[in-house]
Amino acid sequence: MIFEKIDNSKIVDMKNFICLIFLLVSVQLLAQGNAGIYKVKWFVDKRLTNRFVFENTDGVIRNNGLNRLEIPENLYDSVLLEIKNIVEKELQTDAMFIYSLNGKGKQLRTNATSERVGGLPRGSKRKAMKTEYKEYYVKFKIHVGLNKTFGIGNEFASYNRLKPYVRVKMKAYGIDRRVKFRKRKRTGGFDSISSLEYNLGGVKVTNTDALSINEILDMVFNGLVNFENKIK
Repeated sequence: MIFEKIDNSKIVDMKNFICLIFLLVSVQLLAQGNAGIYKVKWFVDKRLTNRFVFENTDGVIRNNGLNRLEIPENLYDSVLLEIKNIVEKELQTDAMFIYSLNGKGKQLRTNATSERVGGLPRGSKRKAMKTEYKEYYVKFKIHVGLNKTFGIGNEFASYNRLKPYVRVKMKAYGIDRRVKFRKRKRTGGFDSISSLEYNLGGVKVTNTDALSINEILDMVFNGLVNFENKIK
């Protein structure tokens, strides 16, 4: 039987080639999902979604009659996708949402109220770092608020004009917990709404021209686009 002599140099070359492929794949995997969005806050002024708001004279809000802030699923998903796209563009890396777990193993998500959108990640930076190893840890905030531009009346009754705005903030931390990126943008120019305030039996009643969810979402997307287009 004739044994064929094996060229050792070819074996070394093959090993080097396999190692190179493994290294390239490892680098590619590490580069994916290098930003973790661990906290998203999304607020909408209750006067934009409720025609009537009742408040004690001591400043305590009564929740009676206030609508819980709920966003249609398709629009909700579209906003989250836009947030993810913005983070990826700003940090030049892939991104994902991190839903940290509490002591009972349940995901930490925001609870829906009359002013806050529910279901969003609400973990801490420390928990996020324990959950996922990332290059960046990001928190994102959307606030749809109102500014008073005109008012007439007294402490018992007044008429006001309120101007909506959208404020978007983003902050990214590195694995050393230091801020690596921050950006904010305030978008205005939306149509004003009317507001009538009056006291009734020790309770301040605010009656506004509340907007539809679709109108509010139009403002949110407008604010996100302006944030994305702003030069840092």
